[in-house]
Amino acid sequence: MNRYLLSDPASEDATPTRVPIDSRVGIYRLGDGSKTIVAETEGQRVDLAVRDATVSRKTDGRPPVELSPISRGISVRNHGSTNPVSLSTNLRTHTLTAGDAAAITDDCRLTVGISLTLQATVEREGSQRSPAAEQAGGVSPAAHARTLANALRAASTDSVAESRSVVAELRSFLDSHQLDSSEHEAVQRRVEQIERRLESKAGGLHHTEELDEEWQAELTALSDRIEGLYARASN
Repeated sequence: MNRYLLSDPASEDATPTRVPIDSRVGIYRLGDGSKTIVAETEGQRVDLAVRDATVSRKTDGRPPVELSPISRGISVRNHGSTNPVSLSTNLRTHTLTAGDAAAITDDCRLTVGISLTLQATVEREGSQRSPAAEQAGGVSPAAHARTLANALRAASTDSVAESRSVVAELRSFLDSHQLDSSEHEAVQRRVEQIERRLESKAGGLHHTEELDEEWQAELTALSDRIEGLYARASN
């Protein structure tokens, strides 16, 4: 798996800067008055060829936004950006306030500051295409299920609210992509049960904002089950 950060330079003649995310990559504005935005890795500091005064500078030596490689793709953390950090995929836009983190499992637009937009890209080995490529050629139910399953795995480590959002999308997907099998019916019932439990967790007596490891394991198992169900049906 390869992971990259790409800039969209202001000049039409400029070539986008491509930064490998093999280790931690910090994004911040230089404090020299130039408004220069850089990506800092362990070995170098790369000028992204963009200027934006609304991107935060380093605080106590730590960048406001940091990207790190993880097994599923890329982790994005807002360490203390004055302005929110937004992640936009084919499915949704998610905002990270200071202290928040999220996992990227496919291509994603990363907005830092007021208007600076960067591209985070996850390239997997083999023939699997990104959701953007799948949409261009028509998304099969198996590909759509895989995308939603990846989104649920990422959401389970993010928050209850994000997990509820993805589970609701999964329920709609299952309803509109029926399979003639008892397994499909069982998965539908399971998703409905989990959706009700998440609603209770979000607003009931046992209200929490994050999911514990047991919940994460349960949602990961559900993701695997749905992805496998539609993969088998496509063969």
